[in-house]
Amino acid sequence: MKNLLTLAIILTSATAFATRSRLNSLGNSPHLSDVATVFGNPSDMAGYKDSLTLETGLTGGATYTANTGTTAEGLMIRSMGDAKFGFALGHKNPMVNKYRGMFDSDVAAGQQNPISQQNPFSVMYSAKSGDMAWGAGFDYSNFSNKTTGAEEKESSMGLNLGARTSMWDAAINLSLGNTWEKGSGATKDDFKGTTGFMISGGYNMSSDMYLYAHIMSGGFKSTVDTVDDVNYEQMDYKVGAVSTVKQDANEFFYGVALASTSLKQKTAPAGTKTTTMSLPFIIGLEADAASWLTVRGSITQTVLINDSKTAPDTGAATSDFSPGANNTTFAAGAGLKLNAVTLDGNILANGSQNLNAGVGNLLGQVGLTYNF
Repeated sequence: MKNLLTLAIILTSATAFATRSRLNSLGNSPHLSDVATVFGNPSDMAGYKDSLTLETGLTGGATYTANTGTTAEGLMIRSMGDAKFGFALGHKNPMVNKYRGMFDSDVAAGQQNPISQQNPFSVMYSAKSGDMAWGAGFDYSNFSNKTTGAEEKESSMGLNLGARTSMWDAAINLSLGNTWEKGSGATKDDFKGTTGFMISGGYNMSSDMYLYAHIMSGGFKSTVDTVDDVNYEQMDYKVGAVSTVKQDANEFFYGVALASTSLKQKTAPAGTKTTTMSLPFIIGLEADAASWLTVRGSITQTVLINDSKTAPDTGAATSDFSPGANNTTFAAGAGLKLNAVTLDGNILANGSQNLNAGVGNLLGQVGLTYNF
C-alpha cells in the first residue's frame, strides 16, 4: 500500500517533466500531476524526487500591462527524512494576477496600471500518512516605494492545503491578501482584493477515467483618486471528466467539462452582471519520439454550449451571445531528456508563430529541471 500513492502520481503523466511549459502544452488538463502542480496541491511533492526547476517565459496568470514580458521562477524540492520541503522564488499567485488584471482592464483612462507581485516567494511542506500524502504551502510578496511623489506599494499572501491518495485528491487555495496603492492625498489609487478561495478535487473512477470539480470565489474593491471605482464579485464552477489511453511512455487523452461563471461589477452608478455557461472540450497527446525526446500538444474548444450574457443595471441593452464566437486554442511543446536533466519548451500560439518576442511565439516558455 505504501507504494500505491507514488505509483498513482507517476501514472498521471507520461513523463515527469516539471515545468509550466509542459502543463501549458497539454492545455493544463486537470488530470495531470507535475512538479509544477505543487503550487496548487502541495501534497504532490511527496511523489517526486529531489529536484531543481528553473523557468522563464509567460506565466499562466493574467497578462495585464504591468505583468507582461519574461517572468522567471525557480523551485527547489528537498527531502527531510520521510517528508519533502519546497522553496520557490518568483512564482506569482494566479488569483492575485487574475484580479489585478481585471482592475487594470477597467481602470480610468490615464491612470497607472497596478504592478504585479514583486519578488514573491513560496514555502511548502509535504509528508505521507499511509496511502495518503498531505501538504501545505504559503506564498508572500511585499513592495514599497516611499519616494515622495512616486509612492507605490503592493502586498499579497496565500495559503494552500492539499491531500492525495491513489484514488482521490483534494486542495484548497486561499487568497488572504492582495493589495496595491499608488500616489497620495487626492490622487491616491487603491486596490484591495477580497478573501478568495478555490476548492478543487478529483476521483479516479478507473485507471483511465478521472472525474474532477472545482469552485472559485473572489473579487476586489478599488478607488481612483480616492473615489470609489470598479468593484467585482466572481463565482466560478466547473465539473468534468478526462479519459486517458496510455501505452508505454505515451499518453493520449480527451475530456469535457461544464463550466459556469457569475461576475458582478458594482461600479457606480451603473453596474453589470455577466453570466457564462460553456462546455469546453480538450484533446491532447504526449509521446516519446525518441529515447531523448518527448513531444506534446493539445487543442481546446467549447462545443454545443458557449453562452454569455451581460446585463447592465441601468436597463441598457443586454449583450447576449448564444453561442459565442470562436475560441479554439492550440498549444504544443517538446522536452529533451539528458540523463538527470530535462529541458522543456513550448509554443503558445496566437497565430503569429514568430521567433521574436510575443505572447504566441516559439519558446514562449522554457523550463530546465535537474533531478538529484
